[in-house]
Parts: sequence; structure tokens; C-alpha cells
Amino acid sequence: MMKNKFISFEGVDGVGKTTQINLFLEKLKKSNFDYQLYREPGGTSLSERIREILLNNDNDISSITETLLFLSARSDLINKKIIPSVEKGKSFIVCDRFFDSTLAYQSYGRGINIDLVKKITEEILQNYIPSTTFLLDCDIDLSLSRLNSKDRMESSGLEFLNKVKEGFLELALLDKNRYVIIDANDSISDIEESIWEQFSKRYLK
Repeated sequence: MMKNKFISFEGVDGVGKTTQINLFLEKLKKSNFDYQLYREPGGTSLSERIREILLNNDNDISSITETLLFLSARSDLINKKIIPSVEKGKSFIVCDRFFDSTLAYQSYGRGINIDLVKKITEEILQNYIPSTTFLLDCDIDLSLSRLNSKDRMESSGLEFLNKVKEGFLELALLDKNRYVIIDANDSISDIEESIWEQFSKRYLK
């Protein structure tokens, strides 16, 4: 049994993460589990405004500025929403991206010093870390084909997304107890089933 009910979903853009989160939430609801859903960046009024800046294709943002904006949005979310929810302990907290995305996208993808990002992240998280992170992993060509329109992050190109993908996989190897890698090359129904099976093993037994 996991120590908290905090679950995050990660993966490169176009991997099918949002679809699977929605399916997962439907199963939680049918099983009469309460849940809170948050997204990153976002989840608070301030973080949502930061999100608009970060994803707007018209904004020319340096890599370090981008990183600091993501970290600022997360700090606001964790203090105002996630910590109170975890402390109550009643609901599952489901987060569409969390701190692993900053490490994968900004450190592995953009080249921002990973030790610096980890240090600031440690201060922000205050030990409030997901007990499970579902990493949806698929071929980059497939993920790109699933994108209907591209925001500023999604428009960064094939080479960038390959770096992000490898970053996620390396992070998963470093934290095998928390990470669950899901093959997102499979059908939507097979992916849904795999996620629920792993969830059940971790939280319902």
C-alpha cells in the first residue's frame, strides 16, 4: 500500500496522457473514490496565468526564464492546493505533469543545470512527492502524429522531444519504486487497462 494518494502522469507531448487521465478518473469515479485533478503548469489563478505565458507561441522566452516560470507555477500550486489535499488524506490527488516534467524538458531537453533544478525543486516540494508516477512512453514519431495543434513547448522539434523522452526514461531508472512505465504504443484500451492494473496493485491490495 502506498504512503499517500498522490499520483502523477508524465510523458512527452502527444503520448496520450490527457486521454488516459480522463479514463483513469472515470474508473476512480465508478469505484466511488474521491479525487482532485490538477495540471501543470496551472491549478491556481496565478499558475494558470503563468501557463498562458509559457505556452503562447508569440512569446520568445529564454530557457532559464522558462524554467523559473515553471518552478514558480509549481510553488504556487503545491502550497495552495497539493499540500492541503495530501494532508487531508481523503482524496486521490491526480496531477497532469509534475516536477519530473521540468527535469525532463528543461534539464534534459533545454540543457539547464539539473543539479540547480533539483535543488530548487527540493525546496518547493517540501517532501510532498507522488507515491506513483505513471510514465507513458511511446515512439516520438507516433506522439508527434497525435498532436493536432502545437503550443510553444510542442513546437520545439523532434530532436528536443527525443532528449525529453530519454530524460524521462533515465529519471524512471533512478526512481524505480515510484515510476511505472506504461507502453503507450498500445491501443487506448490496453493502456487504460495497464494503468488500472498497476494502480490496483499499489493502492487497493
